[in-house]
Amino acid sequence: MNVSFSGCGFLGIYHTGVASCLKTYAPYLLENKLCGSSAGAIAACCLICDVPLELMTSHMLDIVKEARSKTLGPFSPSMNISEQLYARLNKDLPDDVHNRVSGKLFVSLTRVPGGKNVIKSEFSSKEEVLQTLLASAFIPVFSGFIPPLIGKYRYMDGGFTDNLPILDKNTITISPFSGLTDICPRDNPIQKYLVNISNNSFEVTKSNCFRVARIMFPPEPEVLAKLCNQGFDDALNFLQKNNLINCKTCITKRLFTLTKNNTGDMAGYDPSCTDCKWNNAFAKVQGIPYSITYVLDKYIESHSGIFNGILKSKGMQLVKLFKLSCMVVSDIAYAFVMSKSIVDETVTSTKIDIVENLDDLKNNLWFDLIDDSLDKFIEGVTNHETLLLYHYTEYLNNANPSYKTLEQYKLEDNIIKNLTSIF
Repeated sequence: MNVSFSGCGFLGIYHTGVASCLKTYAPYLLENKLCGSSAGAIAACCLICDVPLELMTSHMLDIVKEARSKTLGPFSPSMNISEQLYARLNKDLPDDVHNRVSGKLFVSLTRVPGGKNVIKSEFSSKEEVLQTLLASAFIPVFSGFIPPLIGKYRYMDGGFTDNLPILDKNTITISPFSGLTDICPRDNPIQKYLVNISNNSFEVTKSNCFRVARIMFPPEPEVLAKLCNQGFDDALNFLQKNNLINCKTCITKRLFTLTKNNTGDMAGYDPSCTDCKWNNAFAKVQGIPYSITYVLDKYIESHSGIFNGILKSKGMQLVKLFKLSCMVVSDIAYAFVMSKSIVDETVTSTKIDIVENLDDLKNNLWFDLIDDSLDKFIEGVTNHETLLLYHYTEYLNNANPSYKTLEQYKLEDNIIKNLTSIF
């Protein structure tokens, strides 16, 4: 059986609750192929790499806390979701993540332009894995304006075309939205009004509308904790309903039967097995692991003090409303100053690289571009021209002189024309 996690934005903590249940009571399900989109793809990757669930929960809550502290939430100019995700994933995922997830992790992406859905499962480096996960969670404006580049194409959130990728009929689907998904909240016993959006089933209910509204706007700490616990309970109900909580002997029998017949039936399950009955009874009283509960409780306590209570009062909310315009302007100014400082640092380091590689640049160029002194040259070029020269130097150093494609010749001619205009 394969497992698929849907994209859901800030509701991704639901996947943490589901993952904790699967790891505790049915870990053999996570040994097969895992697929997902957006937050679901990130959860699947972390599960394959065995990232501690409490660490996943802590980092997710840190991003939520950062977003809720901003004037416009995650849409504030000084809030960069992609940078937040990249920093944490780069730290948590192992250096050989590409070897671990290749052929096992299937990420749903939307190609730009064209809007074609692409399922990516092969990776050559850790950076490619990181860029793929960022692309799968990239929502224009919300995450930035330029989608990540993977190979020759740019990609954005896979939820636009396939929010819940399914590999075969034996795929277990997981979503925090009530609907026809295998593991999901059950708002009504009888599901009357259903819609299908990007391969993800949604039930038209008041609770589901609230969940959809919270995809890009993180809810209160208590709501997040409740959502995580609900994920655990929904997964546990699914496992018990389908007799998937077994002892080691029954698991071995089932896996052998599934491999032999290539079917998803319940063959291999022994209803009279005492160990299986004990495991099911034990699961009913245990609940979500304490390590995750501790992280959630700690996050709730940090938002339940007297000072936070004053900030949540109606009077303070009214004051914030009147100060909103000033806070937005200051937030934009802060984002501009920070981005400018980053650009200046990048250009400074780039100019240093040009000085170090200037001899290679002179030797590789087809004609002499530089007649003035080195100091005058370095001071005279603009930031754009500096980057252009640097990237051309890198291109010449990495190019194969014995063989060039037509595209390489066109690229070289275009760059040289721009360089000629500089001097």
